[in-house]
Amino acid sequence: MSAWLLLVVWVWPLVLALPASRVRFRRDWGRVEAPDGAVPALGAPRSALPWVALGPLPALLAVLTLPLGTVLPMPWLFLGTQLGLDATARVYLGFTAVLWLAAGVYTAFGERGARANAGRFDALFLLAMAGNLWLIVAQDLFSFYAGFAMMGLAAYGLVIHDGSASALRAGKVYLVMALLGEVTLFAGLVLLASETGTTLPEPGTVTGLSGLTIALLLLGLGVKAGMVPLHLWLPLAHPAAPVPASAVLSGTMIKVALLGWLKFLPVGALALPGWGHGLALAGLATMTLALPVGIVQRDPKVILAYSSIAKMGFLMLLLGLTLVQPALAPVGVAGIALYAAQHGLAKGGLFLGVGMRKHAGAAGSVTQALVLGALVFFALALAGAPFTSGAVTKYNLKPVLEAAEWTWLGAAIAAGAVGTALLMARFIWVVARIEPHPDPALHPRGEPGWTWPLAAWALLLVLVALFPFAFGKPASWLSNAGPIGLGVGIAAAIALVATLQPRLLAPFIGLVPPGDLLALIMPLLAAFRQSGETLLADLGRGWSRLYTVAAAAFERVFGTPAGDVERGLRQWPVAGALWVGISALLLILLFVERPVVTPDNATGAAAEPLPARMQRSSNPQLPRLQPHVEHRPPAATDDPA
Repeated sequence: MSAWLLLVVWVWPLVLALPASRVRFRRDWGRVEAPDGAVPALGAPRSALPWVALGPLPALLAVLTLPLGTVLPMPWLFLGTQLGLDATARVYLGFTAVLWLAAGVYTAFGERGARANAGRFDALFLLAMAGNLWLIVAQDLFSFYAGFAMMGLAAYGLVIHDGSASALRAGKVYLVMALLGEVTLFAGLVLLASETGTTLPEPGTVTGLSGLTIALLLLGLGVKAGMVPLHLWLPLAHPAAPVPASAVLSGTMIKVALLGWLKFLPVGALALPGWGHGLALAGLATMTLALPVGIVQRDPKVILAYSSIAKMGFLMLLLGLTLVQPALAPVGVAGIALYAAQHGLAKGGLFLGVGMRKHAGAAGSVTQALVLGALVFFALALAGAPFTSGAVTKYNLKPVLEAAEWTWLGAAIAAGAVGTALLMARFIWVVARIEPHPDPALHPRGEPGWTWPLAAWALLLVLVALFPFAFGKPASWLSNAGPIGLGVGIAAAIALVATLQPRLLAPFIGLVPPGDLLALIMPLLAAFRQSGETLLADLGRGWSRLYTVAAAAFERVFGTPAGDVERGLRQWPVAGALWVGISALLLILLFVERPVVTPDNATGAAAEPLPARMQRSSNPQLPRLQPHVEHRPPAATDDPA
């Protein structure tokens, strides 16, 4: 198969966005007519070609046919584009394409009839898909950033699609955080290109990155990963977006942060104990916040959102530990990629299952019983129960966790597993109480036309079920049994109390609203603003005015939604000011000359041996870092001879 298929992978859904958004390209697929002015009922067959389901097909073909190591250089495209398919990219492209396919089939044949402006949704869906697939096969900086930006901006339209007040607020928070993350990532990538002298980074060429560059890369991608406290958008956007959009947002879009870190950080080529420990601690903090907050939520999609934050925290912990010990990179990188794939498929199945639970069949039907049983299976796999894909993928990462310097880490991971089991038990408790509501007038037998969505969902179920046999050993099937058993026992006890004495637990449900930190910050900001007016007035009108403008801007962005969010954002100049300021700073840095010590300007002192940790590398052909050699004139007491 030709390497040009890598170009078709992301260009194909980009091309499909045009016919998907225009009525004149559509034809009837057996739509049931509704009365004039009425909205077709839930479950009505799609009245257009299933463009969104066709988008990921070239990506699946590339995964199945292209050999590992395929490269497509295109120096004539943009700033010099190169696409490739290495081992990590193949894993990412595989599970990403499958998840987009399942979500696309759900979009095409599921709740299609109940969604206004379906053409707009399809076009944005395909644009986000194109950006996601593009950045996975991208090997140059420009392609990765272009795909990242396309995916992020198109996802904003998916979040606000239904136009409700909660969706508009979630979209506002998402867009602000996404823009800040993209500006930060852009600055980091520009500095990376400046410091390495190339737009095609490899582990051996990024060993000399400055601390500023690493910080910008971690923060820019940390917004997409849901790193605390940059996670504010995630628990708001997931429940606001339609079900298929939530599935790809949580299942694949947030995973691109890990892919970016693996591409642009010196994983396996250089030990970064400071940055590695910092990222690991950030991952632990993310897990610690997300699990208890998720347990007290009411909305099943919000619960799944906090589950995604917790899992991303665990993956950040693993990547941080891998940065500390480069020798573990082969095991760590492969394990992180497989864990991301397992989580993406299972989380996509859970989100799509929420939609199935609501609409695919009448209450008490065989279909609903099967849907609930499948949701239980997905939840067990996500929690890492024995004999599931979660247990296998976590067992494969055992060497990374055991090599950590922190003796208490094992207890923290076990506590996290117990918390995940409780979170999934809470999800099953909530979703089991959802009352399905198919349209009996449109489907007298109570069985909507959900055959294709159920088939696509079953594909995810089969892949998750086969994971232990494909990537695990029998010894790994029983791993994680202790924490999961403890979590299930605690969940059973809580369920018994909730059944017998529901008033005892009622005060805890909804105690922390979605968006957690925003709900905490806004009242504190209002109180501080009232109490500080007198003090600020004493300090001077300038400081008072500055504080008033800053507080008003924060409240406008993250506070109560206005009627027209986009108009408010157009009047808010912070993102534009940041872009202009950072761009000016980058231009200045590009023209600053940096002294470089080379053999030509060195004056004869022998090079000192490199530290052992700098000489370790998984690739013996990688260039070695040259240490800085300080030259000093001989002392007066030295013997001239």
